[in-house]
Amino acid sequence: MGEILNLRRIVGKPTAPLPLDSRIAPTSVSLEPLALLLTETAAGNERAFARLYELTGGRMLAIARGIVGRADVAEDVVQDSFLRVWRWAHRYDPDKGPAYAWLVRIVRNRALSAREQMHRREDGHCELDAEALVQPGRDPADQAMRSEEARQVNACLANLPLNHRRSVALVYFEGLTHRELAERLDVQLGTAKSWVRRGLAQMGRCLSGGADADWRELMAAQYAAGSLQGACRRGFERRRERDARYCHAVDVWENRLALLTEFLPDAGPAPSGIWNRVAQQIQRERLYLSRPRFWQATSALLALAVLALLVVVLR
Repeated sequence: MGEILNLRRIVGKPTAPLPLDSRIAPTSVSLEPLALLLTETAAGNERAFARLYELTGGRMLAIARGIVGRADVAEDVVQDSFLRVWRWAHRYDPDKGPAYAWLVRIVRNRALSAREQMHRREDGHCELDAEALVQPGRDPADQAMRSEEARQVNACLANLPLNHRRSVALVYFEGLTHRELAERLDVQLGTAKSWVRRGLAQMGRCLSGGADADWRELMAAQYAAGSLQGACRRGFERRRERDARYCHAVDVWENRLALLTEFLPDAGPAPSGIWNRVAQQIQRERLYLSRPRFWQATSALLALAVLALLVVVLR
């Protein structure tokens, strides 16, 4: 609930009226506000989807810009991400974490993919000041607007040694690889890897009340932060597919790290231009799905699939 209060403070009033009414009929009092909006979105409620974008679009744009480093690419990332939210809202499971963290995960993954396609940051400019995000002693009134969970995660990050704190923040907020991190901090590659690993381990101890995390949790933390790469990342993903404990550990760490984005600089209102493009794409898709030829082709393909299955069974 704390995160939705924070989002309302950040977003404020939209710069232009959204084309959809924001009044939403609640379906469950047990769901936090963003989860309720996702539930309504999954049912095809465009008003709920518009409200979801209004509350989170500006913050998601700030996350994307921090990773890709270009405003135009970041807008494309947010547009693509919210189209995925519209199509995938039914996949959200409130038992696995807050809705805000689920949205951050989608945007961050899309931004990292876009960054890989760009190969390099063309402007060489750091959009986000990673150090400023985790400095202790900020305005008490500002801190009070954050959710309790976010304050706890931020405090654990802020208490890390400087090099460890900077390393974790740069890897997560800017999507730097170990090699890029080493170049940014002007240290050896092994040192950069060690700082990230030790920083996440210390955060884990802080968040668990002093208990040392096992190797599974440490691997999950590195995966969630984005510091597992290459063969190590692929190997972890294979284990994750076979063992639910890895899935749970990753969910926990992705939710924790997503809360840190509450401390990003105020992003301003959700850009109406991105929303307009998202809404237009949704309408185009609906028109396409309503065409008779689409359903005729779908029925024909389904009939062929059933016929092929019968042939196999009767042999």
